[in-house]
Amino acid sequence: MTLLAHAITGEPPASLDGEGLRGRPLRWSGTGDIGLWSTRWDPADKLDRNDALEHHRLVERICAAQPCLPVRFGTTFATDEDARASLSTRADDLHSALDRVAGKSELAVTLLWAKNSGGRGDTPRPADPAIGPGRRFMEERRARYAAREAQKARAAELLECLVAELSVERSLVWHEMCTSDRVAVSLAVLIPSERATERKAVLERLASRFNDVVGVVSGPWPPYSFASIEQSGGAAPRRPTGPGAEPPTGSAPQSRS
Repeated sequence: MTLLAHAITGEPPASLDGEGLRGRPLRWSGTGDIGLWSTRWDPADKLDRNDALEHHRLVERICAAQPCLPVRFGTTFATDEDARASLSTRADDLHSALDRVAGKSELAVTLLWAKNSGGRGDTPRPADPAIGPGRRFMEERRARYAAREAQKARAAELLECLVAELSVERSLVWHEMCTSDRVAVSLAVLIPSERATERKAVLERLASRFNDVVGVVSGPWPPYSFASIEQSGGAAPRRPTGPGAEPPTGSAPQSRS
């Protein structure tokens, strides 16, 4: 049997009623003043999509009870001793990350280039066929470069509009721009949980005002994108969930699987 990890929390562990994955008991593995919630698991049992969704619900329940760092779905430890050893070597960083996410929830925003917006990196108009092949190649290359730079500049403007509207510390925002021809901006932000619904509505209204992108706002989630500890300040985010995807499944803070 192994431990299928769900979330890291501080001591003392919350009193959680109910069961873990597939009706199995939730388990607490603690060391000092930090620990891991997990389900005892038979490695022969294959995980599936329903298990991923149930993991998400478990993480939501744990985070509702106390500050937590979600662990990436599918992360396992061979024994309680392995889990505790992984936590104890990073206890200070994990505490910093827990302090960072305490009382906060995550909202995710994806801005997709609208069809025919001119921001999707569309193929530039071909050069005049009357010119020589060398010059035509250079002009087409220059046009593609100019189109990409214009796309990045517009994505940066969109990002600044979102961040300005959020009025939160930059350390509580993570983003990527132009990660594909379709995506202009991917953003995750930590918001005080009591204001998450209100701020989500603000972001939806703001995104709807942009003519050249389609905005998708999801959450509030547990702080999946801020769950690992590699970044200075205690949290290294992962890419937020895109439109139509399943709930995000977290990041394991350098745990062993």
